[in-house]
Amino acid sequence: MDIREVDPADTATLRRHWEIGKAAADASRPFDVHQPWESFRLTRTIRRDDLEVVLLGAFVDGVMWGAAQLELWLLDNTHLAHGYYHVHPERQRQGIGRSLVEASIDLAVGRGRRLMVTETFAPVDDASAGLLFAEAMGFTTAIVDGMKVVDLPATEHLWEELEAKVAPEHSDYRIRTWRHGVPDELVPGFCRLSELFNEEAPMGELELEAEKWDADRVRAREARNRASGRTDPCAGAVAPDGTLVGFTEVGVDVHAPHWGFQSGTLVAPEHRGHRLGLAMKLANHRQVRAHFPDCRVLLTGNADVNAPMNAINDVLGYREVERCLEMQRAI
Repeated sequence: MDIREVDPADTATLRRHWEIGKAAADASRPFDVHQPWESFRLTRTIRRDDLEVVLLGAFVDGVMWGAAQLELWLLDNTHLAHGYYHVHPERQRQGIGRSLVEASIDLAVGRGRRLMVTETFAPVDDASAGLLFAEAMGFTTAIVDGMKVVDLPATEHLWEELEAKVAPEHSDYRIRTWRHGVPDELVPGFCRLSELFNEEAPMGELELEAEKWDADRVRAREARNRASGRTDPCAGAVAPDGTLVGFTEVGVDVHAPHWGFQSGTLVAPEHRGHRLGLAMKLANHRQVRAHFPDCRVLLTGNADVNAPMNAINDVLGYREVERCLEMQRAI
């Protein structure tokens, strides 16, 4: 077996790397939510100043059967590396995954990292081969996220009544939506909220530090997303003084327009208690339906301990379909 780096400029080899990940996901997960090939290709060829990405391939007799991705943050959380591992279903349980994990750890240690973070998926009430493998490799569970989906057309009839119910509780706030970048006047608030995220959102035992955000980082992220075909419809809560005090975000990929990923939602601590989280999500669901009519399903992940967000998503009609276990290991 030969473990070596994959050059993103080598389209054929990069495609094989992606195909292994998709085959592994298709064999083990209940929904096809693997990143589309074209988006994968574009995101791996866009140069970034905040993140180094290393792709590894495991080759047997010249054919790649295992694929790993190592992510090394450069602006914050420089103590850790994120590792993602896939083995083609035809070659699992042959030591390929173990070799990829060991190679990625060696690489991360060489970059000065001391913690490896990964994630694996499992049924709601059972273990999975991926979970058992991660545990065998020395990873321990730091937090468990319930992965949920909502059918937007099937739940749209709920929205008007919910909006009427919560409106009186946030009458001093404005709910704004956008999909082509954070409005200039809201960027300072967006940066503050982004820096709060790792402190305020439940992270369990994950060793994460607060991120550093400024306008340049916001605009660079938006530019990368546009270049890869991703649009981010967002809704935000604006306080009476004009400050953005909450936001929620969905990612919709032009290369897979039938589904989207409901990403982060956060309200600043001093502005909680006004049903802003639900109000923002309702506004963003409407925006997605209006501007992305092919997007019928949203997928999201909520930490089991995040009772307020789980309650919001239950009211909106999300249902749990699997678990994501975020795991870590000292290296």
